[in-house]
Amino acid sequence: MFSHGDISTEIDKKPFVFTVVALSGSLIGAVLLFVFSKGDGLAIFAGIMLSLVFLASAAVLFAMVTDQAYIEDDTLCMRYMFRKSRIPMKEIGKVSYKDNVHSVYNKKGALVGTINAQLTGIDKILYQLEKSGASFV
Repeated sequence: MFSHGDISTEIDKKPFVFTVVALSGSLIGAVLLFVFSKGDGLAIFAGIMLSLVFLASAAVLFAMVTDQAYIEDDTLCMRYMFRKSRIPMKEIGKVSYKDNVHSVYNKKGALVGTINAQLTGIDKILYQLEKSGASFV
């Protein structure tokens, strides 16, 4: 789902569907409560809570869709939110793992970017990194 080629991470379908259902359900519930509440304080409070669930679901969905790593033309591309970083495979020095995040460093030791370790397809990315000579710490 939402892949960038053969060697790419993807979004898991189950969390994606769950987030979309929470997003749409909370929006529909909030609108219905605000339209049919007729000044009832409890209904307005529930509508406000559903609006907060809608905003949280929208933020999670946006983060899910923008969190991606892929290999294109022998270059590792990493995206998260509004950050995008690229590094040629031969310039990758080491890859470290901590707190479900793979941090990618260049040969000089500077951090280039991060990859979420829980994404589907991360094993293919890590295999290609190992194949290109990156050391894992």
